Amino acid sequence: MSEKLITEPSCTGTLIEEDEINLLDLLLVLLKHKLLIFFMVFIAGAAAVFYSLGLTNIYRSEATISPREAEKSQSSSLAELGPMGGMVAGQLGLSSGGNLTKLETVLNSRELTARIINKYSLMPVIFIDIWDKDNEIWTSEEEPTIQDGLKAVMENMLKVSVDIEKNIIKIGFEHQDPETAKKVVEYYLKELSETLRESVLQDSTEKIRFFTKVIDRTSDALLKNKIYNLLAAEIEKETFARVEKYYSFEVLDSPIAPDEDKKVRPKRAIICILSVFVAFFMAVFIAFFKEFVYRIKIDDPERYEQIVNAMKLWRKK
Repeated sequence: MSEKLITEPSCTGTLIEEDEINLLDLLLVLLKHKLLIFFMVFIAGAAAVFYSLGLTNIYRSEATISPREAEKSQSSSLAELGPMGGMVAGQLGLSSGGNLTKLETVLNSRELTARIINKYSLMPVIFIDIWDKDNEIWTSEEEPTIQDGLKAVMENMLKVSVDIEKNIIKIGFEHQDPETAKKVVEYYLKELSETLRESVLQDSTEKIRFFTKVIDRTSDALLKNKIYNLLAAEIEKETFARVEKYYSFEVLDSPIAPDEDKKVRPKRAIICILSVFVAFFMAVFIAFFKEFVYRIKIDDPERYEQIVNAMKLWRKK
């Protein structure tokens, strides 16, 4: 027992001493290659600054919309019909709580974006970097197609976010010109409304015909009266669809042109900080790798020569 008590402190002291030696060795390696680490970090930081300053500022304009309450109440009135209301809702494509989803679906559809691009001639706006405004020609060898425009807008420029709890949708558009970003959001609001309006007006005759058939097949006076109310509501809906500025939704927050200092990207500070951190860790790795190679060269020259020969791309015959 006494021997064990005597040897244990000795082992612990040895481990602590070895740890201190290892940490000192690591520190000595870093100090030995301090110039390499410094210059790599400095060059990476300077390059990141110049690179980030050369990036174009991108601005985002946003609008907030919400489904109209009138359409929600119409969906609720269908529930009063019981099973018949479900059948009517299925025929009309109406359901409570489905308006927000419909707005999101239309906003994210290729059809709506293609309509806006073609109607407002947005191809030069989307690909402004390869468009010669003075001569009105493309500076690239291949002229971008409508498919290229759809991809650029839907993947990089158009931002649609839905908040189900608040029952709102935010529509944003990003562009290097703040005023252009605002205008395009306005285009989306207008064409979203027109798309929904056209759909309602085109389907109005079909819906009225359906209600008329249901009335003819119904003998219950109370149920028939309720269907008459739905028919009147449909006619009222068609009337309002023609006069409302924004059909099916209301604009809670109109788009504005962002100030020059309100860019969304690039995040120049983040780019520079990340570049410095990455450069530092790469420099540390290179420093330890160089030290590792140096140790092999000193301790095992034969293996070092084998490694050097194996790394040569061209070998002398």
